[in-house]
Amino acid sequence: MALSVCVISELAALEQIVPDWTSLLERSETNEPALSPPWLLTWWRVFGDEHERRLAVVVLREGGRLVGLAPLLARTHWYAPGIPFRRLELIGSGENEADEICSEYIGILAERGAEEAVAKSLAQVLASGGLGRWDELVLPAMDGSTRLPSILGRALDGATLPAAIEITSRAPFVPLPASWEAYLGSLPSGRRGFIQRSVRDLDRWAEGSSTVVAVEAPQDLARGKRILAKLHAERWAEQGRQGLFESPRFTRFHDELMAALLPRGAIELLWLAARGEPVAAVYSFVWNDKVYFYQSGRKTDVPNRIRPGIVLHAHAIRRAIEAGRREYDFLGGMDAYKMTFALATRPLVQLRAIRPSLRETLRVLARQAATHAQRVQRSFATTSRHAA
Repeated sequence: MALSVCVISELAALEQIVPDWTSLLERSETNEPALSPPWLLTWWRVFGDEHERRLAVVVLREGGRLVGLAPLLARTHWYAPGIPFRRLELIGSGENEADEICSEYIGILAERGAEEAVAKSLAQVLASGGLGRWDELVLPAMDGSTRLPSILGRALDGATLPAAIEITSRAPFVPLPASWEAYLGSLPSGRRGFIQRSVRDLDRWAEGSSTVVAVEAPQDLARGKRILAKLHAERWAEQGRQGLFESPRFTRFHDELMAALLPRGAIELLWLAARGEPVAAVYSFVWNDKVYFYQSGRKTDVPNRIRPGIVLHAHAIRRAIEAGRREYDFLGGMDAYKMTFALATRPLVQLRAIRPSLRETLRVLARQAATHAQRVQRSFATTSRHAA
């Protein structure tokens, strides 16, 4: 398959291909919300002015049909102790930690059946300097259960751009059966009993007053966001941390994204009310017949046996089953509450490719020196304790 290549460096030009981009997303193996135009264009508007980022989006067509899209940007990344790297990375990644969106299942888009051609063409563009001078390509949070990461890794290796793929996290999920009873029956007895007890305990504590409320109209969105942010901050404060909604950029991103996706039925913002007030909230995306749990919050000043977060997830999963969804995805992280519900996990992977250079040699040597220094420090501390 011979593909034509175009590189987009201006936002206006990227916005012009949104209809083709949307169609490609639906024809790809990776039809994910974090690869959609609303997500990535919103991200660029909020974060594109940081770190001297520059758009470097690779558009691949067969004839007039868009068959591949690499939503890349270029910026300088600094490795300790001060080594500058010209990095190519995915739009939707690389924010400052305090603002981090944690976009997951991002990567390269390719039409089903065109993955090999897209990967080879992209590797050729990278090898030939079509994106300018660069030192490393970093593609984080890709779905490791799909074929494209390994296909792209082989194409980069074939273009003399050594690539490595590593598992950085795992995403627990629930393949949804036809009924809530069937789901409960598929769980080990201990986890099933824990969920059922949690629901019963909360119902008794709430004295029959518990209810689940969903944001369904734009006029309800502001209230839902306030409840989510308040309960999220309360849960994080219990751990001595600030809530993510304290970040102006994080909040701006989700304000814009929620406003864009709510009319499409692509977000689910729920809260559990008991004893006359919200006690838990969950914020999820609904995309490609899946529910993606993204963020949550809960009251912490409730009795120990009361688990409003567990109960609300149980309601959300049951709601997804009744809506005929095919999956409830907890996204990255093997937290205990996620594993209470999950029936399977999938890997999240990062692909890193390099152009062999003196900078890469210095980076490796600096990393080895830092690792050696840490070992010496630990050994010295152990020796000192033994001497004492």
